[in-house]
Amino acid sequence: MKTPKQVYSIKGNIIFVFVLALFVILFDTLYTPTFGHPDWQLYRDHASLCIPITSAIVLLVGAISRTILLVTCRKGRLSEVEYLLWQIMELVVISLCIGIFVSLLFHKGYFELLPSILGIVFTVLIYPYIIYWLFTERLDRDVRIAEAQRSIMELRRGLAPSESGVVRFIDEKGSVKFVVSVEKVISIEAAGNYVTILYDNGGKLMRYNLRNTLKGIESICLANDLLRCHRSYFVNIRHVKLLRKEGEVIFAELDVNGVDDIPVSKMYATELFERFGAH
Repeated sequence: MKTPKQVYSIKGNIIFVFVLALFVILFDTLYTPTFGHPDWQLYRDHASLCIPITSAIVLLVGAISRTILLVTCRKGRLSEVEYLLWQIMELVVISLCIGIFVSLLFHKGYFELLPSILGIVFTVLIYPYIIYWLFTERLDRDVRIAEAQRSIMELRRGLAPSESGVVRFIDEKGSVKFVVSVEKVISIEAAGNYVTILYDNGGKLMRYNLRNTLKGIESICLANDLLRCHRSYFVNIRHVKLLRKEGEVIFAELDVNGVDDIPVSKMYATELFERFGAH
């Protein structure tokens, strides 16, 4: 499952990195960590120096990490597992950098202090990370709900016959992509993952490729006198001039110059004959 789009917001990441640094300042001010060393008073005595440096490390590492994230993921989002691993790596790098500073301050071995620093960093900073994740998930859910509601409204508008004789064609996601007067539509042909809408534009034949299937737009077509006449075709009954049978094959001849006759399969012939006669 892909991470929410809001994770890749430049503004959101800038705010997150600054909040992370402020969180470190607040935590260090309220509770000065010992980093597993008995002489923790040294860190507290130099709090005016240690706290800004620690928060600066968090700010710098976070800014670099998030910049790399945004550049790397321009063309595609990470999965949730990949993003989780990225955050863990981010916290590890923060711990490694703070470890260098603390070891120099305490004059103690780097690897001696590192386990405690890793534990403190992960224990403390996990909270802003969790809050940020929940916040982006909430925003993403709200966006998806809004998009779904918009798609439903567009789908309803597309399915409803228009009093003005306008048909709204939707794509495979339910979004209205092409609006045209019903009488202008001549035929619709399946073309792989697309359907090609043949229509009249001021006496000139035009084609519009819509990403959908004939099945996907069938309800819209039937509501607007566009009949299925073949597994690969819909035809506008208003433009059918005559139905012609040649041996076992039936063709619909249209009243539009330059348009080939459209084949009619036996499955749809009966309904087309009935509607053509009534029309």
